[in-house]
Amino acid sequence: MKPYFYLNGIRELADELKGDENIYLGIRPYGFHAGNMSTLVVYPLLLCRELVKFGKVPRFNFYVFINDWEQQKLDGPDTKLYPFNVLPKYTTWQFMPDPIDNKFSIVDFWEPIIYSNICFITHYFPQTKVKTVRNSSMKMVPVMKKCLLETLKHPEIILKILKENSTQKTLDKAIYASAVCPKCHAARGISKVVQRDYIVHNCSNCHVKTKDEYENFEYWFYHKPLALPRIETYKIDLCITGADHYQEGDFEVRQKLMNAFKIKTPPPKTLYAPTIFGKNDLVMGKSKGNAENIGLDKLMQLVSESSQKEQIRIPDAI
Repeated sequence: MKPYFYLNGIRELADELKGDENIYLGIRPYGFHAGNMSTLVVYPLLLCRELVKFGKVPRFNFYVFINDWEQQKLDGPDTKLYPFNVLPKYTTWQFMPDPIDNKFSIVDFWEPIIYSNICFITHYFPQTKVKTVRNSSMKMVPVMKKCLLETLKHPEIILKILKENSTQKTLDKAIYASAVCPKCHAARGISKVVQRDYIVHNCSNCHVKTKDEYENFEYWFYHKPLALPRIETYKIDLCITGADHYQEGDFEVRQKLMNAFKIKTPPPKTLYAPTIFGKNDLVMGKSKGNAENIGLDKLMQLVSESSQKEQIRIPDAI
């Protein structure tokens, strides 16, 4: 198993794949811009286009995982120095309000926008399929329940793998999952598994102690172990993600986590796309206040001309 990088990786994969594989795409339900579009639209389109050159018909199933169980904002001792020792600042995307009308969920607002953008793939390659899947919708899937409970009980397993397979600094104690407080929706506090699948959660925000069955809580789940049940459930063959994940040891960490959690599906191939930087030279991201949409055609051209570049900067002229 090896990683695949940039346009050369697309060419290698087009030669190796059959065209009917299950492909993993992930996104936080908060905006859609050039940084998202590169990984979620441009690279899938380029892969389909390259596949046709080999005389194959793209019939991929693209699973777009809407990460509503991720933190709405990072907190921790030092999120840059210790990127694996992070916590939600307050809650998860699942409980964030719509940016226009506070009566609705931000996930309900952004999911159809994300879906419609990624469906550009089916316009050009009509035999491909796109399906969105919220993390929260998988709560009762057995492998999700197993991975989440194991993460709550044994965070040291994940900590050890991160320490041994990443160059990033890591503190000696970390939390990688937590129940969300049913009263105030804060994803802060201590969650412990008791009596098989009952959970006791002590909220550090409203200080309410709740004991209930697994299915009666919602959760924050750190993105690295969170990937495992999605890979297993949807029999993922290929993940497309940003090169910044590779730089923090993502490729080795995922395989080690899959072994530790006894995931039956073989480790998927992984294609890494360049990191997109905005005109202000910061990594593209709406949560960073740095989101630009330059249009699909221009972004396709920019990415295609960048060949094996690890980073792509949006030119001032665009």
